[in-house]
Formats: sequence, C-alpha cells, structure tokens
Amino acid sequence: MLCWLPYLYISPVQAQAQIVSVGEGSYSTQLPVGAVGPQKANGEAVLPKISPTFSQPVQTNDFWSSLLFPFFNNPHSNVIHAHPLNVKAVSQGLEIGHSPTHVLAASDYVYPYTPQITVGIEGMNTAQTVADAYTDWTATALWKDEGAQMRATFGHGLPFVYFNIIGGEAKLDFSSSPTIWYNQDEVLGITVEGRHYGVFAPIGSGWTGDASQASSLNGDGYFSIALLPDNSESTLQYFRTYAYAFVTNSKVSWTYDPSTSLVTTTYSYETQLMDSTNGFKNEVLSALYRHQWQHIQEPTLPTTYASPRGTMRLFKGNRFTTQLKFQGILPTIPDVGDYNRELLLERVKQVASEQLGPGPTYANGKAMGRVVEVIHIAEELDARTERDKLLAKLKTRLEDWLTVGGVQEYSYNADWNVLTGYPSGYGADREINDHHFHSSYAIRAAATIAQYDSSWASQDQWGGMINLLIKDANNWEREDERFPFLRGYDAYAGHSWAAGHGDFGDGNNQESSSESMNFATATFLWGAMTKQDEIRDLGIFLHTNEMMAIEQYWFDVHNDVFPQSYPHKAIGMVWGGKGVHATWFGADPEFIHGINFLPIHSGSLYLGRHPEYVVENFEEIIAERGGMPTIWKDMMWEYLALSDADRALSLYLSDPNYTPFDGESRAHTMHWLYNLKALGRPDTVLSASIPLYSVFIDEMNDTTYAAYNVESTPQEVQFSNGFRMTVPPNSMHSIRTQNGEVVSTEDWPDIPADYGLHNFPNPFNPITQITFTLPATDQVTLTIYNALGQEIQLLLNERLKSGVYTIPFDGSRFPSGIYYYNLRAGSFSQTKAMTLTK
Repeated sequence: MLCWLPYLYISPVQAQAQIVSVGEGSYSTQLPVGAVGPQKANGEAVLPKISPTFSQPVQTNDFWSSLLFPFFNNPHSNVIHAHPLNVKAVSQGLEIGHSPTHVLAASDYVYPYTPQITVGIEGMNTAQTVADAYTDWTATALWKDEGAQMRATFGHGLPFVYFNIIGGEAKLDFSSSPTIWYNQDEVLGITVEGRHYGVFAPIGSGWTGDASQASSLNGDGYFSIALLPDNSESTLQYFRTYAYAFVTNSKVSWTYDPSTSLVTTTYSYETQLMDSTNGFKNEVLSALYRHQWQHIQEPTLPTTYASPRGTMRLFKGNRFTTQLKFQGILPTIPDVGDYNRELLLERVKQVASEQLGPGPTYANGKAMGRVVEVIHIAEELDARTERDKLLAKLKTRLEDWLTVGGVQEYSYNADWNVLTGYPSGYGADREINDHHFHSSYAIRAAATIAQYDSSWASQDQWGGMINLLIKDANNWEREDERFPFLRGYDAYAGHSWAAGHGDFGDGNNQESSSESMNFATATFLWGAMTKQDEIRDLGIFLHTNEMMAIEQYWFDVHNDVFPQSYPHKAIGMVWGGKGVHATWFGADPEFIHGINFLPIHSGSLYLGRHPEYVVENFEEIIAERGGMPTIWKDMMWEYLALSDADRALSLYLSDPNYTPFDGESRAHTMHWLYNLKALGRPDTVLSASIPLYSVFIDEMNDTTYAAYNVESTPQEVQFSNGFRMTVPPNSMHSIRTQNGEVVSTEDWPDIPADYGLHNFPNPFNPITQITFTLPATDQVTLTIYNALGQEIQLLLNERLKSGVYTIPFDGSRFPSGIYYYNLRAGSFSQTKAMTLTK
C-alpha cells in the first residue's frame, strides 16, 4: 500500500532547519562540512541557467542539459544531439544541422556536428541563452537582446524546430552558399552542404536576401524549419501541411498488464495549430528510433533519416504506442545446481565474517550489492544465521546512509532539485552524474531487506527515504516537484544518460548501461517487495524499454546500427553523436565490454536474450586482449554462462585461485555458474501471470519455471503456454518439466509433511510475520499472549486447507517485551516466543 509523504517546499524557515525527517530517516538541506554541490569545471558554484518564468523542477541528465548547466562556462549551450537534427545555442541564435554520415576515429564511430543554418533575429547578439521550459523530450531555449527575444522549441525525433520571435525580423544565416530551390510567398526550400530544409512562415510573409534570408513574418512572430529527406517540391508541400502544428508538450506514459506481461508505452504530443487555413493539419511529424519502430503498434511512413542510433522512420500523428514483453525478474536464480553445498556454505560464511564499513556512494553501494547476492544464497542453503548476520550488516549501513549526522548522509539541493549522497564520487556531487548508478545498489539492498523484514521497509521507518532515492534518479510522480520527472531516463531515446550537465561537443553519454538496468531491477524489486505497484511498474517500464535500447545501441545484435565498416561487436559508451569503444577509466577490453555486464544478478538475464551474440562478444574480448580475461574473470564467466554454461564452468574450474572482481564473491560466482549449467538459457518466449518469474530452457528442451510469491498466501501462477504451479507465500518455487511432464521441483511439497511454526524477524519492531504449515485441513487458531500468559490478540480462527500460511502481527500498540504465539490445529498445539523491541 502506498503511503503519502508530504511534498517538500523549501521555504526560508525550512532551509534554516537543515534536517528533514522522513520516517526514521532524514536528509539535510545544507551540505555536510567540506562537501560541494553543483559546480563549473573551474570549481565555481553554479546555479541553473533558466529564465525568470521557468517554473519546473530543474531537469539534469538529459540530452539538452547543457542549455541550463554550463559546466564548461558556455553562456549558451553545447551541441544538443536531438536526432535527426542537431542544434546549438550561440549568441546570434540557434544553429541547426544534420549529420547523416560517420567517420571512424580510432575505435569510435562519430557523426560530426556540422551546422548548416543559424536562426536568429536581425542584429541580435545575446550574452546568454537560457532554458525557458521543457517537456518529456522537448526543450525551449530563450534569447533576449534589448527589445528582441526569440524562443526555439526542439526535441528528440522532431524534424522541425519551432520559433517565436518578438522585436525584429527573423534572419537565416548559412554555413556556406545555399541553394534556394523554392521561394514562394512564406515558404523556402533550401539546400546547404547537401542537407535539405523547408522554412515555413505565416501566410502573407515573404523571404528576401541572398547570402542570408530575412522575413518580417507578416507581424505574426512565428515560423518553423524542417529537415527534409529530399529536395522535391512534393516533399516540401507535404511537410508544409504539418509545419504549423507547433509542439507544446510531449508526454510518455506506461502500463503493465500482469495477465499478459505486456508493457505498453504511449508517446503523445500536444500542439497549437498556428494557422488553421489552407488544410494545415494539427498533427506532428516525428522520427522514431529503431527501438521504437520495431515495436510500434501503428504504421510508419516510408521516409527515413540517418542518425548515430541507426535509421529513424517518419511517423504522422500525435500519439503512438509500443508494446514489449516484460520477461520477469526474480530476487535470485533458482537453487538447482549440482554443487558442493558444504563448500558453498563455507564461502557464504566467509562473506558473513567480513566487515561492511562506510564509504562513498558508489564504492559502498557495490559492497552492499555483493552482500545482497550472498544473502539470497544463504537463504537457499537454509543458513539462517549467516543470512541474518548479513541482513543486519545491510541495515546498519543503509540506516547510516539514510540518517543525517553520521559519516554518510544525503543532502537535498533545492536550487537543482537533487538529492546527493555524501561522501560522493565520480562527479555525483559537482556534476550531478550517475545518480541512478550509485542509488541502484542501495535500493536493491533495501529491497532485499524488505523481502525478509517488511517493517523495516515501511514508509514510517526506512522506506520513505528509499522512495526518495528512486525519485531523485527517476521520479515517477509528476506532481512531486521536489525532483524532475524521470531525471536519468530519456523516455524517447529509450535509455538513460549519466552526465548531469551533458556539456560536451558529442552530447551526453552513458557508459554502464548494465548499472542503469541495475537501477531498474532494484526499483522493480523494491516496489514488488513493499507492494507499491507504481514503483514496481516504473521498474518494469525502465527495464523493458532500456533492454531494447541496449540491444540495439550498445550491442547492435542485428548488425543494423553500427556503421558497416565498424570493427567491433560492442561499444563501451553511447554518446549523443557517436559510439565509443572505450571507457572513462581504462582501455582494457575487459573494461570496455564488462562495464555493460556488471553487476550480474537475476536482473541481468536480459544479457542472454541473444545467446549467439554472447559468444561473439566474449570471443571479441579474447581476440582484443590476445588471450583469456585476466582482470574481471569471474564476471566474464558469468556473462558467458548465459549462452554456454558448460564452457564458463570449465574456465572457472580450471582457475581455482582466481582473484574475484571487487563487486563479486566466490559464493555468487559458484552459485551462478552451477545453476545456469543446470537451468540452461533464459527463455525469451514464455511469460507468467505475476511479474516475479523466470523461465529457462536447456539443450534437451527441458523447461524450468520459477516464480516468487510476495503474498502471505499461496498463489497459483500460470505461464503463457498453459503450465500452472502453486507458489508458497513469501517464497520462490521452481519446477522442471520434460516434454510437459514434471520431473523435479524445489523442496516445497504441495502438501506439507508436518506442522511448522516460526516468525521473522525476531526481534521485531513493530511488525513480524508468523508462518505456519498445515499437513491437513483443520480448524486453526493463532493467538498472541504477553509474558504473563494473558491473551492479548486472536490473529486467526478459521478452517484452513493444508498448505503454508503467513500472518502478520503488529505490535505497535504494545510495549517492548517478550510475547508468545500459539498455534492450534486439531490436536496439535505449539507455542514459541518472540521479542518486541522499541
């Protein structure tokens, strides 16, 4: 159940308060001593470069963010790679260009920025360009120079830029001598450096000039410019029909249908028709990226544009939808491996004996992520002592992070609408970089705690702060203006951006697509475990859409995006204007490839959707380094296992003294490799009626169905091929079939063999879950007593069928102390103790 948290308005009084409480956690509204907030590259503190009428949360980490975050002190903007157009704000106005061809530079392919037109007002020379407004994938820039001002709206997928001007004539300057092949009344057809443009002014206008063009716009103050696919008059007139539908809003929305596992993403525009005469239509022409047009539900047009993300297809209309199948995520993969369980337990105990101390957001997050995987393994091994010890370590570390005053804390900056963890790193503080990377590990750690201790994860304890971490990186509630909507995730591009400012000539960038998927996985699991469906569905939306973008733009699994002459199977970084076979931190092939694998866990199964590609990618690593991996061996084996687990396990067994990657453990690598050998490859066809599921198929076509039930009663799960199984409460269950017949199951019988009774957590505050098993149908009572033996609450009194049941006990109205819970079923009676601590 979602709990409402009051939205924060930073008033002067609150700013002085410095600490804002959220449940049992808190964050500050001032920086910790010695910490820094957003800065320019020279170390000077910086405020958003916005207009006086800008009235939205400040949007960083976007394709256009250099317009408002002048990291390198540019008073206008850097190149903004909107696709199919590129634009750049300069003192004279807006440069517009299109880059249809690439060049190869070392191990990169680059679509170099070359502007063809500069749009401005006659005589304008502004000192600064500012952000005036934005929508989900458009932005509006503002220039002011004495009595003149110009606004330009541009966006992803828009072949048009829309202009509004006051106080002068519109002026077009060109990078080289233009060919004006159409000039009648208000319409121009122009070719510059082989790029074709249409210019559309109000009826009654005209354009004059030679080296440049100018127009009074008939006093109406608006016009648009479109990138044309060719220089035919018929194409110009077709675009003219839609040139007066000015985009005023772009909006993404999504739905998830558990019954079909389908994610429907809707992209919509709102427009203002500037002229309703002459058959002008109030519809938008937009260009769709490959990951969109592959899955669109509506027809596209035959017109295409080239871009660094491959071919874009033209679409006509103010709304389109894509449908993708969510392929499920489990908390961990099933425990079916043929491994030495004593050795695995020994490795679990090793991790449980280690310290989990403080550190910066990213490094400490990776350390927590390592512990998370081992907690799940401990649970599967029934090593409750080790599991609980590791859970306690996570709680201690997260509670430190989520509370002001310790060595770790979060601080909210109202000027930038950002929540930053300190100690920071990798520019998360001064550049607002990588927040979705850093927070992903903490959120996944919290989701793991929530799986075993729902009280800890409640909104009035620590859950409220975790929700804020999610909102900081990707806010799903538009009405909560503490944070921008979807800060890190670019809804139109289909993937996230890592740089807060994006102030580079090649645009914004993202290196570790897999850590962005770690955020999606963590968000999904947190929402699922805490039964916050909006957050769960946010994770599903992010994971499903970004998976498609990664396959196309980082891996090019269909060989249709990278230039034909490009020699690599994968790139390490996607930039607005290029693809880079490199990383920020090193040139070793293991880094370049592996940065888009890590961290590997149950949310990483998408990496195995194209098993042949997995082998090709792995072989390229070997070829590039002239031998087997030596640095991130375990992670490379885990990646290979998604396609060829036998080979991966053989490499692992031949190297018993390997050094684990710093985000890995010997326990997790062993668990992953042996289990994938038994399970086979992830199945990409089947889906299930609940979102926490996975399906695997081996080389003998045996199928393993797995699902996790977050409810307190058994659930029947139906898979899309008709297979059904019942999953016990708060548990994972898997069944292996051979030709449709069940051949093995996990150790959870449909009918329990005996009575059982226990609670978790214990001690607790204020809620614990009491679980019991019934081997037969019977009348059942579950009663709570205080230390004096007095009955204080009857939790259950009804006739139940055989099975496993979980009932919550809320001790919030009772004092601390020892309590007893008694289960009676027919002639069976059992009593156990539990401790309430407040």
